[in-house]
Amino acid sequence: MWKPTYRITLTLATALLALLSALLLSPTPSSAYAPPAVEPAAAPPPTPTTPVTPTIPPPQGFICTPGRVSRWRESCLERGPGTTAYRMTHIRLPDPLPELPLIQLTPDPHEDVVPFTFAYVNTLPLSIYRHPIEAAMGMAPVRILYSGDQWVSIDAEVDYEGNLWYQINDGEFVPARYLSIASPSRFQGVYLNQQPEYAFAWINRSVQPSLTPQGPANTAVPLYYRYTLVTIYAEEFRATDELWYLIGPDQWVEQEFISKVTVDPRPAEVAPGEQWIEVDLFEQTLAAYEGDRMVYATLISSGRSGSTFTDSGLFRIWMKLRAGKMSNPDTQDGSPAWYYLEDVPWTMYFNGPTALHTAYWHDAFGFTRSHGCVNLAPRDAKWLFNWTTPYLPPDQDALLATGTWIWVHNTSPFGE
Repeated sequence: MWKPTYRITLTLATALLALLSALLLSPTPSSAYAPPAVEPAAAPPPTPTTPVTPTIPPPQGFICTPGRVSRWRESCLERGPGTTAYRMTHIRLPDPLPELPLIQLTPDPHEDVVPFTFAYVNTLPLSIYRHPIEAAMGMAPVRILYSGDQWVSIDAEVDYEGNLWYQINDGEFVPARYLSIASPSRFQGVYLNQQPEYAFAWINRSVQPSLTPQGPANTAVPLYYRYTLVTIYAEEFRATDELWYLIGPDQWVEQEFISKVTVDPRPAEVAPGEQWIEVDLFEQTLAAYEGDRMVYATLISSGRSGSTFTDSGLFRIWMKLRAGKMSNPDTQDGSPAWYYLEDVPWTMYFNGPTALHTAYWHDAFGFTRSHGCVNLAPRDAKWLFNWTTPYLPPDQDALLATGTWIWVHNTSPFGE
């Protein structure tokens, strides 16, 4: 009886194991519980590939054509050597080089360019006497010049006891040693018989041209001296504040050595065929027009920067004086800022006290110099005085009337 019982137990255990395995391996009914499925993690998006700008500079002499500029941004700067080289290869100078359409003005080199003899007061204070004998007698002066820049005109010379005296006005004499005779500028602009094809300029400081912008000097051509007139055939920026002009084959000059004149459109207020004058404060140049055609151009000296800078705007000449005194309206003799100028010739007022007029006391045309007015070399002032309106009769010294338009502007090639 013992053995069969043992066999039945083993058989039952085997059956139970088989049933359990079947339950575990059978499909789970749809109504039965199942753990939520876990979705696999999303793959990260592919990293975009950024074009890498070459860091190796292009070979020497590499020219930055427009197609290469985007690939070589570090070396192909918009105003860099490579792009300059590309643009220079496309410059075509006319052959032969044209001449400016000028009527050559040839005044007598010995002529008096001003109607007075002027002198600078080199010693201050300066006592002025009614006659040299009154100074010798210890009498009081009629007036005293105290300070600042003082210029007088000389009417006559007197020798008194071996000493030279100058008469500067009726009943006013000063020792000659206290005055320095002026040498007014003999510079003069140009008269044009037709519209210039290219911009032109005066060299304002002596300069040796370069073979390329920022390049070595071109020693095959002579030095250009101050007041030399040149034509501008092309321009090239090398930086936001550096500009070069081509004035001849392989002759590049930086902008700061140039005072340029360009033909500009007539202001809308100026009628066709009407006279007008353009004053370019940045270039320190002046151009006179009849309608749309430029007829005359020259250099100027306008007001220094600051409180004496010349105002921009469109004005008209309102008074002309054949000659008159000028002084500082904001101060008086005794102040270092005082100035007094006798008999300033050919004066044309256009903006309140601001005027075009002769400057017999300097030769710095092409650079700012004045207290606000527009200084002209004597020959230029005389030409413009006779050309502008209102016309002053020969027997009249002053005229108050509306005349020629004056457009004053300060336009930099470098922007604001």
